[in-house]
Amino acid sequence: MSAHIARMGSPPSSTERVSPRLQLLLFAAIGVIVLIAALRVRVCWSNDRYLDHTAGAWTALATDLKDGVFYRPLFGPDGYGGTRYFPLYFVLYALLMKLGVGVLLSGYLLSATGIIALLAGTFYLLKKLGVEPWLAVCGAGATLASYSLQLSLLSTRADGLASALDVWGLAACAHSKPSHSRILLASILFALAWSAKLTTVFGFAAAFLWLLFAGSSTMAWVLAAETACGCLVVAGAMAIDSQGRIWGILKACATGGASPLLMASGPWHMLNVAFREDPGLLLFSFLALLALTRKTLRNLPALFFIMTIAVTAMIFGTPGANFNHLLDVQVAAVILFTACLANKDASIPKGLGVYALALATLLAAVPVAHKLKIEDRLLAPHRFEKAIALIGDTRKPILAENPLLPVLAGQRPYVMDPFMLRVLREHQPSLAQPLLDGLRHQNFSAVVLFMRDPRTDEGQTWYEHEHFGPGFLPALNSSYRLAFIVNGQFVYLQNADAPQESVTNK
Repeated sequence: MSAHIARMGSPPSSTERVSPRLQLLLFAAIGVIVLIAALRVRVCWSNDRYLDHTAGAWTALATDLKDGVFYRPLFGPDGYGGTRYFPLYFVLYALLMKLGVGVLLSGYLLSATGIIALLAGTFYLLKKLGVEPWLAVCGAGATLASYSLQLSLLSTRADGLASALDVWGLAACAHSKPSHSRILLASILFALAWSAKLTTVFGFAAAFLWLLFAGSSTMAWVLAAETACGCLVVAGAMAIDSQGRIWGILKACATGGASPLLMASGPWHMLNVAFREDPGLLLFSFLALLALTRKTLRNLPALFFIMTIAVTAMIFGTPGANFNHLLDVQVAAVILFTACLANKDASIPKGLGVYALALATLLAAVPVAHKLKIEDRLLAPHRFEKAIALIGDTRKPILAENPLLPVLAGQRPYVMDPFMLRVLREHQPSLAQPLLDGLRHQNFSAVVLFMRDPRTDEGQTWYEHEHFGPGFLPALNSSYRLAFIVNGQFVYLQNADAPQESVTNK
């Protein structure tokens, strides 16, 4: 086994002592961010603040599976399918619901489990990289300072679960003498990470390159072969269980309508979204860049960070990519910087690095705390249930921009993903006809929108170019009337059933 692997799997630990005051400062900073995260869970799990249409799509996939449908077709008896989400998360989600756990609680518990597993995996990986236990605990806690990571905790999304499996896969590889059994375990974890989220390939890429550059090409290719076999098993199961539908769905949906020009703008888009939505991430990314050295190609955390940045930039070159994808960048940045502090050859003095990590965590806590104070409390609890109560008669399907609402009404959502429906229409214009005809013939008991006010110019642009697509609002307004506005949800009822007085805010 190459000496390089021994050196980088367990880097020479720094003997520099950190003063108790600095340790206390870092622990205090981590305590602040953990407290904020806990308070946000308490608030947001009670009012479902971040259960948007993306979270609703995950829930809809899970409820379809619970009822025996694995990846519904692009259009069929139940309405519109079409999603690029991979199955592990919603399979587990469906299993929890089969066991009798409630719809919303199942999603929240699964997301929380993913984040806890991610924190535990980060701690374990840092320990394997030679980081002292107290600093590894703080490094794991610092990942929570990212708004994108907290979003996965507050919503029903696969990002946290996929990242956790990726990090545990790296931890399985990060050993002074990685045996075949460890490589096999890593390949299983990497394949599972991919099965949770299509784009989660940076952990495998980093491990493969690290083994290759460290002089263990045999182990590198064994990892590649076994991971590929695991991915083929996943793909085969998806094909069999969906009766082959998955290939057509992925062909139509995977890129989201990306073009070469959009792909080239991915890095700029990623920076723009991070600056606007998750500024704390930029602090940790800057620290990670300071930790890069000329030995990057033989440094597992450095390769992980670089691969994550590269893949994430590509993701942001596709339409519909949002800041939830920044979660992996935060995790990789914290791992790289914290591991650097444990290396006696690091260019950053350990005491200064601990202070920088504490300061970055405290500064990142400011915008997250602002969200707790203002944005998290914008919506009242039970908003979906209130909208359903106002609709009343639900014998006909409810057409909702957020598929979670019809799920809670006991229905199968007619539209799985309004963004993807608009994308699909660009190549199959006729696909929209059943939807538009259904609106004109009042086949829906109600239509509920929530992303934009459809009465404004901004809203009209949104529903023309982002969700549902051309002709949607004219067809809606021809047969339905805006009757209620409930916690930001615009409830349309059929013209004959809608109140004739002015719109009521509830």
